[in-house]
Amino acid sequence: MIKRAAARLSEAKAKELVGAKVWIHDEDWEHSLQRLAGKPTVNIEGLVGGYTGPGGKTILPTRVVAKLDLRLVPDMTADGALAALKAHLQKRGFGDLEVNMIGGYDPTSTPPDSPFVKTLDAAYRKAGLDPLLWVRNAGSWPGYLFTGKPLSLPAGHYGLGHGSGAHAPDEYLVIESSNPKVAGLDGAVNSYVTYLETLAG
Repeated sequence: MIKRAAARLSEAKAKELVGAKVWIHDEDWEHSLQRLAGKPTVNIEGLVGGYTGPGGKTILPTRVVAKLDLRLVPDMTADGALAALKAHLQKRGFGDLEVNMIGGYDPTSTPPDSPFVKTLDAAYRKAGLDPLLWVRNAGSWPGYLFTGKPLSLPAGHYGLGHGSGAHAPDEYLVIESSNPKVAGLDGAVNSYVTYLETLAG
């Protein structure tokens, strides 16, 4: 799936979207996609500490806060990742740090040959598209509620339309499209009808 994605997706456009000139470790496009789909990450969302007001204060900070988010992949758990982070800090002499998990959940995965995914593929093809099945989204959503025990159901993302900039001030969704190749909100809603019709068929 990644090899197919590397052949179809524009590396130049991907670099432009994230403002990158090269991928980590100077990896090629395919290996960077493998890393994106299959490797966990630890991201520092923000750091706060010390005095940042007007003038100066010749003191050491009494409190420093770091906010992290961790992206998990299959065979990991949220509890296990938290324990690993604490063990990492302990091993390096920072066991006295207070670590609070304020949210999170286990990773989610659905087999590509499941009837659910096959129906998604058929619905896209019904709409005249050649879908690109992607291994794993680098975002987050609580799909484990469906794919995990006790339900163990397939789950995934589907729909037409276009949007971008998720969680950013410039986040958008196309409501009325002037491009015949891009669905507006009406096309996005209709895509779910198409899915249900395909599922019923």
